[in-house]
Amino acid sequence: MPLTLKIDPWNPAYESALQLDDLAGPPETVNPSVETDDWSAPPKGAPEPRPETIVFIDGVQRIDIRVIGDDSGRIVYGAFSSLAVGAVLVTGRHAEVSAGMPERVLALTDGAHSDPVDVRAGRLTLRYEAQSTSASGVPGVNEALRAGRQAAETRLGERMAEVGYPLVVVDGPLGFWPTRHSSVVGLVKTIHKQYLAPPHLDLLARLGPGERTPLFRIERDRSAYSWYLRLSPRRPIEHPWAGLIRLEALEFVGKETAVRLANLTAGLLPGFASSPIRDPRAPQNLYPVGALEDHLRRRLGDQEFIRRSIEAHLFQEVAA
Repeated sequence: MPLTLKIDPWNPAYESALQLDDLAGPPETVNPSVETDDWSAPPKGAPEPRPETIVFIDGVQRIDIRVIGDDSGRIVYGAFSSLAVGAVLVTGRHAEVSAGMPERVLALTDGAHSDPVDVRAGRLTLRYEAQSTSASGVPGVNEALRAGRQAAETRLGERMAEVGYPLVVVDGPLGFWPTRHSSVVGLVKTIHKQYLAPPHLDLLARLGPGERTPLFRIERDRSAYSWYLRLSPRRPIEHPWAGLIRLEALEFVGKETAVRLANLTAGLLPGFASSPIRDPRAPQNLYPVGALEDHLRRRLGDQEFIRRSIEAHLFQEVAA
């Protein structure tokens, strides 16, 4: 059978939304029969009323300058980096952005440690707190920075969950235990794992806009109910998983609540799907999230000015 090629709709400046990797974390047990054994068609759930307020949480990260260190003769990779997280609160047709101050992270590999580094930038002092990982090389730097951003997103998600908003949508898999009274879901834009196998997997390509798969259970440290949802129509030239997101709710909320959240997100999130005219990661990068990311990037400060400030700081250390 000849090779069949389908396009990936994300802008080439970004990596693919589909990055299946058999090495992406430890193996997990999946049960596809928690809601139904029938995967021949999308489930027809009852429509859920729109919540009064919907909260979207996301973050951005940026490497200001890369460094290479010598840790007692061992090469350590690192990066002075900036990150910021925030939330968009959507109430009716009104949206409000809530964002904290940017955080500065010195991402380090190979388990290296460092005291905080204070960099003078004009009238400000930027404190870079060390964030270390056991991984090595440039991938280890990215891992350390990603861990710092996810920790910040988790802290914000916990605060929003404690307030009791009727729906909180968090970027990525859920990394915290929300209160039982909060409806919190994790939204995964980039698919790294293939949790399902045929014939259950076959349904993903047949989903239409606003249609979801039945729930499946993922066993892990924080076991979760999960489902796939298609946000917008797929062109015939696009690969079968184009326009899909994976969502999850932690198992402790119960299957009934998870089904309600699945029906709620299926009816709600396609209305926030972005257009490729406006967003290079359409449709998965929802409009409120894209606007939040733009706002957060502006809060990080001028990258070139910060880079020169770090260089001046390091020069002073060498010259001392």
